[in-house]
Amino acid sequence: MVEGPGCTLHGEKIRSRVKKGQRVLQIRGNAVKNHGGGAPGDRFQCFGGCEYTGVQTLGKELFVYFGGRALRLHFGMDGSMRINTAERNDGRGNPPTLIISLTEDTLTFYNTTAEIRLSEDCSEKVRLMASLDVCSPSFSVCGAVEAVCRESGRSVCDVLLDQSVLPGVGNIIKNEALFLTALNPAVKVNRLKPELVRHLVKMTRDFTLLFYQCVKRGSAVCKHCRVYKRSSCGQCSGAVTVCRLGNDNRMTYFCSRCQTEDPTEIDISKLPGLNTLLRWTSQRSVQDVDHVATKEEEEWSCDLCTLINRPIIKFCEACMSPRPLAAVKDPPFFSALIRFPHNTFSKPQQEVKLHRRAAFGNTTLVLSDLGSGPATPPSHTTDHRSGVGLGSDSSTAVIGTQPTRAHIFKRASPGLPSIPSKRRKTGSEPLTGGEVQDKNQPASSSSTTSLPTIPCCTAHHRPSVLRVVTKEGENKGRHFYTCALPRGSQCNFFEWADLHFPSCHHGKRSLMRTVLKLGPNNGRRFYVCPLKQGKQCEFFQWAEKSP
Repeated sequence: MVEGPGCTLHGEKIRSRVKKGQRVLQIRGNAVKNHGGGAPGDRFQCFGGCEYTGVQTLGKELFVYFGGRALRLHFGMDGSMRINTAERNDGRGNPPTLIISLTEDTLTFYNTTAEIRLSEDCSEKVRLMASLDVCSPSFSVCGAVEAVCRESGRSVCDVLLDQSVLPGVGNIIKNEALFLTALNPAVKVNRLKPELVRHLVKMTRDFTLLFYQCVKRGSAVCKHCRVYKRSSCGQCSGAVTVCRLGNDNRMTYFCSRCQTEDPTEIDISKLPGLNTLLRWTSQRSVQDVDHVATKEEEEWSCDLCTLINRPIIKFCEACMSPRPLAAVKDPPFFSALIRFPHNTFSKPQQEVKLHRRAAFGNTTLVLSDLGSGPATPPSHTTDHRSGVGLGSDSSTAVIGTQPTRAHIFKRASPGLPSIPSKRRKTGSEPLTGGEVQDKNQPASSSSTTSLPTIPCCTAHHRPSVLRVVTKEGENKGRHFYTCALPRGSQCNFFEWADLHFPSCHHGKRSLMRTVLKLGPNNGRRFYVCPLKQGKQCEFFQWAEKSP
C-alpha cells in the first residue's frame, strides 16, 4: 500500500515540476471509477482545454485541479507516477492506467484509480481534515487525540487505519506505532488513558515523518521496522505474532512480550519520547529540513553523456553509467582483498569479512583468527601479538550489515605493528557486509546452516530479498528472489526460491504459506497444494527449511 508519505511526495513532485496554467491536451486511461455508461476514455472529455490550477494531498488521496473539476487519485497497493517519462511501462512492466497530457508536461500514473469530482468539494475536504493528516505540516496532535478518543468502542488497529480519523496512516505505520507505544493491536480505545492516546498519536506522527524521509532519500524503511514483516522482534528478539485483526482483516504484526493487552501496565515515562525516531529533526522542524537538500537528494549529471538524472536514480537512464561517488578518504588498509593471518597459514577458526566500496571498485578485507585459544577479546597488552584490531566506529570499520557475532577486537595502538610482514591474496568471491564465520563449527550444530542460502544479485553482489508473486496466473503465490535495492536502482536479478519445495498429490510444486491463527503454531510455515480452494488435494507438510 502506498501510504501517506508516498502520496505526499508525489504531490510535492508535481507541485515543483509541473507549471500551473497549462492546458489539458488529452486525458486517457482506464483508471476512472465514476459510474455511468460509455467508454472510460470518454469520461475525461470534460477536461479538454481546461487549465491545470494546482495539486493537493490529503492522506493517501491526491487531488489534481483543472478549474471547476478535479481528479481524485488513489495509488492503491503498488501505484506509482512519472513525469515526462520516455518509457511506457513502469519498472515492473505494468502499463499506465492514466495519462494526463498538458501543453508542456505529461503525467503518467500506474496502478492508480481516479474519480472525477468538483474542485470545490475537494479543496473543502482538504481544508477541514488537514489538521488530522499525519503527513501535513498543519497536523494537530490535540485534534488527532480528540478524533481517536471519539472512537471509544473500536480497536486501536481499526482506528489507526480509518482514513476519516487519521488520514495517511497505512499498515506499516500502524504496526510500528503500536509497537512504539507498547500496545497490543486488539486493545479497545476506551481502555486507554488520554496520556497514552496522546503518546500513540505522537508515535504515529513520528514514524510517519521517518517514513517520509526514507522514501524521499531513497532509503529502505524496513531498516527502521521493529515488527513489521519480521520473524523476530527488533527489541527483545522474541517471536513476532502475525495474524489478521480488525474489521478489514489486515495483516498485523506485534510482539507479545513488548506489547501488552493491559494498558495499565504501560509506563509512559519509559516509552520513546517525541522525535526520538528522527534525530535530524530533534532540533529543528520538519519544514526546515525540507528546505535543506542533502547531496543524495540533488539531481546529478552523468560524466559520460551529461544527462541530468533524478536523485533516486543510481545509474544513468541514457547510457547506464553509475552515479559518480562522493570523494571518500579510504583507510590505507582497505586497498585490496588480502588475508592477514595472525600466526600461521593454518585453517583459521574465525574470519571477519568486511565489504567496502573503494574509488576503483569493491574491495573486501578478510581478518582471520588463527589462534588456538578461546574466542575472547584480547587484552590491551597483547594487541600487537594477536593481530589487526578493529575499533568501535562502525562508519569506518563496517560497510553494509554489521557482524553477526560479538567478536570485535580493539584497535591496535598506532605505535605497534598491526599488519604482519607475510600476507597472501585470496579469490575475489562476492561477499556481503560484515560477516563472521566460525570455520570449526559443524554444519549440524546450527539450525541456520540447514536453511537455503540467500543468493546475491549479479549486479550489486548484495543479498537478494524474498518476494511472492501476487499477479493472477499459474505462478501466483510462488516465492522468488529479486534485487533488494529500491525501485529505480534494482538490477534484473531473478531466481525462483521454491525449486526445492515438495510436490503435492497432483504432482505440482507446492506453495508455502504461513499460519496466521493465534496459537502455538502462529508464524510457522507449511506446504500446501497450489490449486484453488475446492480443487486442492489433502497434501500438507510443515516447512522446516523455508527460505
